[in-house]
Amino acid sequence: MTILAIETSCDDSGIAVITGQTTNQPPKVLVNLVSSQIKIHAKWGGVVPMLAKREHQRNLTPLLKTALQKSGLAQKPIRRRKNQPTASPSEKIILEEIFDRESTLVKKLIPFLEKCPRPEIDYLAVTRGPGLEPALWVGVNFARLLSRYWAIPILPINHLEGHLIAAFADGESRGLARNLFPAIGLIVSGGHTQLVLIKKMGQYEIIGETRDDAAGEAFDKVAKMLGLGYPGGPIISKIADKFRSSKKIKPQSTLPRPMINSGDFDFSFSGLKTAVLYQLQKMTPTQIKKNLPAVAAEFEQAVIDVITKKTAAAAKKYQARSLWLSGGVAANKALRQSLSQTASQNNWKFLSPSNDYCTDNGAMIGLAACLKLQNGQVQTVNWQKLTADSNLRIS
Repeated sequence: MTILAIETSCDDSGIAVITGQTTNQPPKVLVNLVSSQIKIHAKWGGVVPMLAKREHQRNLTPLLKTALQKSGLAQKPIRRRKNQPTASPSEKIILEEIFDRESTLVKKLIPFLEKCPRPEIDYLAVTRGPGLEPALWVGVNFARLLSRYWAIPILPINHLEGHLIAAFADGESRGLARNLFPAIGLIVSGGHTQLVLIKKMGQYEIIGETRDDAAGEAFDKVAKMLGLGYPGGPIISKIADKFRSSKKIKPQSTLPRPMINSGDFDFSFSGLKTAVLYQLQKMTPTQIKKNLPAVAAEFEQAVIDVITKKTAAAAKKYQARSLWLSGGVAANKALRQSLSQTASQNNWKFLSPSNDYCTDNGAMIGLAACLKLQNGQVQTVNWQKLTADSNLRIS
């Protein structure tokens, strides 16, 4: 089977092509294209939903064309029916709504669909939620139009499940045959910090999550305080790594580790962010400049200490056989090392994707769809009934 996957939950437009078998053979990523909007949102210090929507509308059709060309699907079209059915009255109403809502998208997509024969694609997988609602709807409506014009069924996918499955994006899907369950999945990104008990593929239970800021959001806000720009995670990580390597020591524990001994698996990073602010308010501009590397390293270490301890406690309580790390913050080298070492010490298998699959991308959505199909855990949705859900939960 061949799956075309679409991801627009936040500010990255993603299109991917995945191939797989109906049996438990590992899926293969043929193409994974991502159009980043970082430069557009950087001057605002964060993602602006309506700007993200506009850029998704502009990016998806060019990404689709490139994905079909790179995957070879553009050279293997299935001839369209000569007499495509005209839209029914109810379909016309829905199409008019889509055309009105996604005018920029439609101007690029419809001429392409009118000329391009139906490619040899079996399913369309699209992120239904959670995420920014204006951004999600662009991807959903894009999938709806493709489904209507090409008569391809749609598989709605949970964005967070996509992040979890991204742990297998580098060929580790063979590991599904091994004894990995129960597993603890840690999703760490700009919008989410969650601990998920994975009983088996497709069966999830959220056992802990942030009560305020997500870890990635805290990185962004602290970076802004330090005048480092957006996004904050990669910048702080780079400065912290340099500080640790030059000093040959761990940062001093001058910042709190919120909820590290709370006895549950929830997180809170708002207080840590405030502690950094109070620390900076006691310094002069010259002192801030001098101490910036140490502050960045200490803040990063505080986040890592909390996440590592809570994840390990969860794994021990639920007798996990593996730890899965995913999400944008999973690209943080120090966090990966800390969790990898903890897993090794406890004989847990550690799974985490390469950096290309940590941030939002279409491949993780396609892989989730493929694995769910193999396990009989997903049903197709008619294009007329597909909707976005910005608050969608994984369990």
